[in-house]
Amino acid sequence: LYFPDGNLVILTRDHAGNHTYFRVHQSILSKHSKALSDHIFPDSSATGREIYDGVPLVEFQEDPRDLNIFLKFLYEPFAAPIQRGDPDIAFKMYGALRLADKFLIDPLKDTILSYIREDWPQSLQSWDEREAFYSRRLKSSPPSTTMDNVAPEPASVIRLARKFEPRILTLAFYHLSRLPVNATYGAHNQAPRHARGVRGHLLTPADREKVALGRERMLRWISDRLESLSLDTWQCKAEEGCQTYIYWRIVVLHRSVMRSMDVLTTLRTMRSHKMERGTSDVVEDAVCQHCNARWDNILNDTRRDFFDSLPSFFPDL
Repeated sequence: LYFPDGNLVILTRDHAGNHTYFRVHQSILSKHSKALSDHIFPDSSATGREIYDGVPLVEFQEDPRDLNIFLKFLYEPFAAPIQRGDPDIAFKMYGALRLADKFLIDPLKDTILSYIREDWPQSLQSWDEREAFYSRRLKSSPPSTTMDNVAPEPASVIRLARKFEPRILTLAFYHLSRLPVNATYGAHNQAPRHARGVRGHLLTPADREKVALGRERMLRWISDRLESLSLDTWQCKAEEGCQTYIYWRIVVLHRSVMRSMDVLTTLRTMRSHKMERGTSDVVEDAVCQHCNARWDNILNDTRRDFFDSLPSFFPDL
């Protein structure tokens, strides 16, 4: 932004030291934020300020891209600061969100956070719908598109949520826990198209420790839950020998959880309905209708209870 009739120039530098100048109107900035006006002119005067292009110059330490988003919103408050549904909002808008918080621009702050909340719903049904949405989006995208291009990346979400939206931290840590330790964001040349990456440099040592402990708690929970159900002593009321097939389903379930570290998805794909099958691990078997219904109820209840237990796997966030 560089308005010829502006009465203030803001200078900022990127990481390489390149200068960017914004020529703006002090009245516009003051209208939206007294805190911003006071920051620019603490004494309500431009006296003694450096002059650039005939008007006072003030220097900001923020990244030029973040400041550009921030200033555009002040001039066009009814225009979306970023496209709704952009999967990388938490990364792209973090700097602008910090500026909005610093200078008390609540409309911009609320808009950014509302977009981010859409990717981290607080109910199991909404979580499933969101996961299905990412899969459909990937499937309908060009072959060169990866899941990183259509779904949110957890490390940038965790960094933002810790400061601005703590209630989505649990789900962000759960998502992180189901990804390989060496998963790298945007580096999928040797990985399946559906693989998801992490900006590891944004994670703190404490974050990594919480993920490791969370995985341990989740595996212990699912093992204890399956053991408590006594599925190894399954009895088929129709006397069709279903217990053998149920036993092998349990074996596959344990193996799939250990391989994927994704309890919710594994429990969903292990349900008996053909429409829910999504991995080569789930095979057709001869389980009777009654036992299938009982099995599905057990897995549905386990998924619901597991989802509700997520905060206990990642405490003290």
